[in-house]
Amino acid sequence: MEEFVQIWKNLRLHFLLLLFALTFGLIGYHFIYPEQSISNLLYMTVITLSTVGYTDLFQMQNEPIALIFSMIVMLMGLGVVLYSVSTITAYFVEGKIDKLFLLRTLLRRISKMDNHYIICGAGQTGIHIIREMHTLGVPFVVIDISEELINNVRLEFKNVLAIKGDATSDETLERSNIHKAKGLVVALSNDKDNLFLTLTARIKNPHLKIVSRSIDITMREKLMTAGADYVVSPNFIGGMRMASEILRPNVVSFLDTMLRGTDKRMRISEFQITGESKHIGKNIEEVSLHKHCGINLLAIKKENAENFEYNPGPKVKIEKGMVFLYIGTPENQEKIEEYFN
Repeated sequence: MEEFVQIWKNLRLHFLLLLFALTFGLIGYHFIYPEQSISNLLYMTVITLSTVGYTDLFQMQNEPIALIFSMIVMLMGLGVVLYSVSTITAYFVEGKIDKLFLLRTLLRRISKMDNHYIICGAGQTGIHIIREMHTLGVPFVVIDISEELINNVRLEFKNVLAIKGDATSDETLERSNIHKAKGLVVALSNDKDNLFLTLTARIKNPHLKIVSRSIDITMREKLMTAGADYVVSPNFIGGMRMASEILRPNVVSFLDTMLRGTDKRMRISEFQITGESKHIGKNIEEVSLHKHCGINLLAIKKENAENFEYNPGPKVKIEKGMVFLYIGTPENQEKIEEYFN
């Protein structure tokens, strides 16, 4: 039903123009030929508006008033009717109906999502985020104001939920079901939009995890104040990467192999211990992570601690809120979540 309401909103002016032209002709012919039936009056109006000239029911060649009125109706048909009919036809031929129904289908699917991620921006930065999330199979929604970029995303990734819209607007964020989202990636083309989007998203969902892009690294503090949990500067990261390439090439090679190797789902992942875990108070050796979950810990971080503890020893006690870092697949993630929670 909503689809038809939207179609009516888009085309109502043209339908009203057609109705006006039809009514104008019908009433005019009625005043000139009051004895004629409604069906004849309507027929004469339609063939005059369409300028087909099929037949003259009223034999008006000797009636100047009727001839003048018919010419007015014909000109109206050439102008108003031709414009409206061509616009309505183009609406269907250009696929706007299909796009409208596609959008409504996407919005229905998005409305049913929960604990999903929202990626705002599908440009040079956003496309890599989309590829990574698609590889890992996590649920996400893509928003971009460029129809070309949205179409590129839909072509590359089948069944990905991508909607065209201004990510900084409340309406678009509501469409992405932001109130039920787990995380938001802010990757728009300029820092002002990223700042505004971060602030708006934080207001709409105080529990949302927000990662924002910062072209100018000096914007980091403002973005954090606006509500971002993490701020990433591509220029800074690129510089660090170049330094690592020349100073620690094997480390970079290791990370690249993990990201682009045969098993594309192998990643450095994290898991946080909840307060309900039955293993709180045990040490790392007792829980036998490799035996039960197939992983070894790279590092841990205690709740509210600023730094990680690398290569934790077997006697380290497991605490509520502790974060584990490890290398694994989504299957390893499922195992550790089941084992601890």
